[in-house]
Amino acid sequence: MIKLVALDLDDTLINDNHEIPQENMEAIERVRELGAEVIIATGRMFCSAKPFAEAMGMRPEQMMISYNGAMVRRINGELVSHTPLEESTALAIIRFCQERDWTLNAYYNDELYVEKINANVKYYESMIGIKAQPVGDLYEFVADGHKPISKLLIVGDDENFGENLPIMQAEFGAAAQVTRSKKRYVEMTHLDATKGKALAKLAESLGLKSDEVMAIGDGGNDLQMIKWAGIGVAMANAAQHVREAADFVTKTNNEAGVAYALNRFILDKVTS
Repeated sequence: MIKLVALDLDDTLINDNHEIPQENMEAIERVRELGAEVIIATGRMFCSAKPFAEAMGMRPEQMMISYNGAMVRRINGELVSHTPLEESTALAIIRFCQERDWTLNAYYNDELYVEKINANVKYYESMIGIKAQPVGDLYEFVADGHKPISKLLIVGDDENFGENLPIMQAEFGAAAQVTRSKKRYVEMTHLDATKGKALAKLAESLGLKSDEVMAIGDGGNDLQMIKWAGIGVAMANAAQHVREAADFVTKTNNEAGVAYALNRFILDKVTS
């Protein structure tokens, strides 16, 4: 029996209008009524994801996975765990991106920092509803005071930027988790900071095993938790390698695919 459901946020729980479809809200509420926990596991900042967590009825004491697993906080803000990038790795990635004039986001203390505001930063701001803080030289900013960086994210000029993912994996894959959640993003976290590992620890803290957990997502950053969960579900709009790794492919995020999966694997089993 499924007792914990972990939902990715962008392109999974929410549609392309950045709204939670009513069908998803209703299915989540019915799953809760059966006694199961429903949480968010996202690559987003905690502060950016929290409004959606509250909208879907997560309780203050419930835990949410953010920054692709680098941070776990309760909805009330209490920090449960934080696994930032090693400082040397973060600085090496920053220098690598500076040499290529790539737009790079740095996340420190649940704030977003960039070198300057450009078109890529404005695009990212519009996607997550958070304002970036320009600081000039990002390398110097991070090095000053040895700031623990939760995540680094490159925002590409267009949807072809994801082709640089293998380059970043070859260069930094031994020191960081390098993945992507959208075609224009390449994201780096600590090697131990993945949604899969964070979800496993969260489930263990609740006394649950993998076969009691369901995970739903669409991106490469969801792959590990989809593989780990007893029921791993990919959205129809997911990347091909994610769909191939999943136990089931549901409908798209614009067709309330989360509700469809919850009905199929949890709610229909109760009523049948």
